[in-house]
Formats: sequence, C-alpha cells, structure tokens
Amino acid sequence: MKNLFYGLAAALIVMLLYRFILGGKHKGEIEARYKQPIISQLSDQLKKQSPLCIYEGPFPIQPDRTCLYCNTLLNAGLIDKQESGNDARYTYSLTAAGKVAYRDDPEPGISEPRPRLCMGDASLDSIVDALPSMELGGIRYLSFKYRIRVANPHPWLKDKGIPAMQIPKLVPTENVLDEVYTTTARIIPNSTDIEFDSGFRYGRWVNKP
Repeated sequence: MKNLFYGLAAALIVMLLYRFILGGKHKGEIEARYKQPIISQLSDQLKKQSPLCIYEGPFPIQPDRTCLYCNTLLNAGLIDKQESGNDARYTYSLTAAGKVAYRDDPEPGISEPRPRLCMGDASLDSIVDALPSMELGGIRYLSFKYRIRVANPHPWLKDKGIPAMQIPKLVPTENVLDEVYTTTARIIPNSTDIEFDSGFRYGRWVNKP
C-alpha cells in the first residue's frame, strides 16, 4: 500500500513538472479564459506601437533638431544626409523609399498625429503555440508564439525585408512576416490590463529566442 502511495505521488509530481516547468512538448493553445483578453490587448498594441514603424520626423530634419533613430533609418536606406556648414553636422532627408514609408496621418486611439516611417500596417495573424500559464508572486504569466500579418506592405518587404529595422521579409505566398514571435503575457489579478514582455521565458522556452 505504501509503495502504491509513493508511486502515485511520484507520478503526480512528474505530471506537474511536465505541465508547469517543461510546458509539455506538443503545440498548445492559449487557455480559454485568457485567450480573448490577450488577443484583444495584443491586437491593440500592434496598432498603437507597431513593430513595423519608427517614429521620427517631420523631414527634413535640420542640424538643430535631435534625431534619435536617424542612424537606423540611414542603414535602412530610408533617409540620407547632407553636411550643413563646416562643423560636421547634417540635415536628414527622405529617400525615394523613405517617402513611400513616411506617414503623418492619425492613428487609431492616438489623439495627435505622430510622424513615422512604416513598412506596412501590422495586425495579429495567428497564435501558433502556447505554454500552460504559471503563477509567480501573485501574477499569472502566459507565454505564446504568434505571427504578424501586414497590410499595405512596403515593396522591400517582398524582396529582402529591412534588417536595419529588424523586420523580416514576407513569406512567399501571403502578406505574413517570415518570423514567429514569442512573448509572455503578464496578467495582474483584478485588472483588465495585460502587459507583454518579449524577453521573459519559462518552461521549455527558457534560453530560446
């Protein structure tokens, strides 16, 4: 009887380790009670903080203005620079590709227009995998992988992507980025807000990109 008890206890421990630490080996889905809030919040974030955009401008940017992302935009080929005067200062202007990407129209949920260069309009395409959620310090965490769909893609996305902006190209058959993204939802009890942390990992995704 004692051996049976210990055997059952050991089996239970193994199952718990598999579920909460290893996260299982099969592709999972977001738990039903969290699925809609997470998808809604992520979709909203992709609209307001698009990974396809760099917020900079208006252009040209004169030497007396700070340009936080001009080096990135230069490397991407979306702007160029011209020397201004004899003090090695520069004026930054849009290239032809940059003019295609530049926007200053209103964004959903944003009251003031924000000048930006966007390689398309990002939205959630699909959830491709998920781990069982875990609780730590009274906060629930849920890791999942997803793909991004792109409406109105910049022509460069179809050919090579934009490595300087860490934006991959589109898959050959449709307007979906050729990369699977991983993030962890941080769910606070009794709150409607969900935060996302792309650097936090647990379970079988620890030390994975």
